[in-house]
Amino acid sequence: MAAGRQNIHTAGLNWYVSGAIRFMVARQARATSALNTDSKFDAAGFRTQVAF
Repeated sequence: MAAGRQNIHTAGLNWYVSGAIRFMVARQARATSALNTDSKFDAAGFRTQVAF
């Protein structure tokens, strides 16, 4: 990105249901500005992990 600015904010949460199961949620918000263009990007993710 030439001569611009970028801001990224990320938040996440882990929930340990038991010693073998956990749920993970994450959200990311990004805003960029460069010369004559501005853009925004939002993303969300959900994951489950089972250990055995």
